[in-house]
Amino acid sequence: MKKTYLLFASFILISVTSVAQQQALFYNFEGNFTEQSGNGPELTVLGETGIFENDVLNELSGNTKMVYFFAKNNGVQFNNIAANNFIGEDYSIEIYFKFDELTSWKRVIDWKNRKTDRGAYIYSGKLNFYNILYSGEAPVVAGEYTYYVLTRTASTGKVLIYTDADVKIDFIDTNNDALVDDDGVINFFYDDLVVKNEASAGAVALIKLYNYPLSQEEITEKWNDLGGQIYGIDKLYEQVYANVYPNPASSTAKLDLSNFRAEYDVKVEIYNMQGRLINVQQLKAGSNQIGTGFLLPGMYLLHLRQDHIFSTIRLLIQ
Repeated sequence: MKKTYLLFASFILISVTSVAQQQALFYNFEGNFTEQSGNGPELTVLGETGIFENDVLNELSGNTKMVYFFAKNNGVQFNNIAANNFIGEDYSIEIYFKFDELTSWKRVIDWKNRKTDRGAYIYSGKLNFYNILYSGEAPVVAGEYTYYVLTRTASTGKVLIYTDADVKIDFIDTNNDALVDDDGVINFFYDDLVVKNEASAGAVALIKLYNYPLSQEEITEKWNDLGGQIYGIDKLYEQVYANVYPNPASSTAKLDLSNFRAEYDVKVEIYNMQGRLINVQQLKAGSNQIGTGFLLPGMYLLHLRQDHIFSTIRLLIQ
């Protein structure tokens, strides 16, 4: 009986330890490069600094989110040494991004800090791990966001690359091409110096790093909850109806926030159609009158948020 108890206790300890060691680092590009949990290092800009702007995410019902726009052959870098070697031989990388142009090779991930042409690319819309394998189809479309996940399992060396939760690339990493080298960094969207400038301009809404390989079931679950993935760590955002009238408006408008919770304020952000934040207000739920005389004629986007509730409205000023 005592031996059985000890074995059971040991099993519980191992199980709990295993779960406790599974961690994730999350970068959501909400105007900065910081890691959301506070446990990871800030991302480093590669090349020229891009811009943070709101963009429309068609797969999320056309809702908007702040993303990071980067020019061709510019990107960001994750410092694995500063993260205490968070990415080892078992890991996953989850990205939600878009490329403006897809002809030929466009670099996605580089593990060797620009010293080799090997690594993860998009090739004319197909997934590619050079020089090992191409996907049989071309699921990536220029100008459209792609849900991209790469996993590596240490025990088998197997690397899997998914788009929209479907496996497109499957190979054994016998040469350790998908392992971080002694430089201790992972570069995103920034090409190597061997065959230069195989890159595209684009935008990124999410990079999430796991110190374990996600399963097919976990990736499918995350894909089905893409809104929760994009807008926060384990946060599911609920979209509610809101209205503004008259629309078009001139000097004032009424904002109907009756579907938000009465006990909390609603954050109202006004963006122009270039994605620039023009104004921020805190309003009560219910009916509100807002001044719009300071806005130049044109179309604006009102992003309304309260905890895990949000709404988006287009407002025309004449």
